[in-house]
Amino acid sequence: MYCTYCDKLVSEKMAIRRNFCPYCGRRLNWFGIPEVSLSKPILQAILKRKNFLVRQRLQNINEFYFKENETEIPLLELQDALLINPDNLKARFQLVLYYIERKRLDKAKEELTIILTKEPKNVDALFQRANVAVEEEEFEIAINYCNEILKIEPKNLSAMYNRATAYYFIGDFQQALSEFRKILVFEPENEDVLKAVYELAAKLN
Repeated sequence: MYCTYCDKLVSEKMAIRRNFCPYCGRRLNWFGIPEVSLSKPILQAILKRKNFLVRQRLQNINEFYFKENETEIPLLELQDALLINPDNLKARFQLVLYYIERKRLDKAKEELTIILTKEPKNVDALFQRANVAVEEEEFEIAINYCNEILKIEPKNLSAMYNRATAYYFIGDFQQALSEFRKILVFEPENEDVLKAVYELAAKLN
């Protein structure tokens, strides 16, 4: 199917689900349905007569659509980007952050698995996968992902902190103390880490 405004090819799946062109934003009332068999010139003539749609700005059309369908704009925009290009890992990573923010961790893990299959050394994806593991209280899994990060970036303090925290929650206080002390080499005045070191040292003595 073609959008008769911008002359872009639009898949039936995208047209039916979104009900407007993902390229120019105009509604697809007149061609986005599989049963429609009108030719392109006829469709153009119909749309020309319906020129009130042309006068509407893209933002207004989007706002009307999403208000009418109670759909969140960022999610559909990212899903459309991936329909156009499934290898768009930046869009896929933004989808991960979207899911994590809304505590949809299973969906976040699905997207992270795809990213890490294509880019096993993607530090941002590894870090978010570790965060998801912590959220699900899978601390040993979180430690493994932090280990992968630190193989790539040995001075990644966020991964060090998460690994230390994970050791704490599995009850390995000695290892947690060791990890927090490593962070102090780079950030000797980090108050949170200093507090953790004092508490762990007191617990072990």
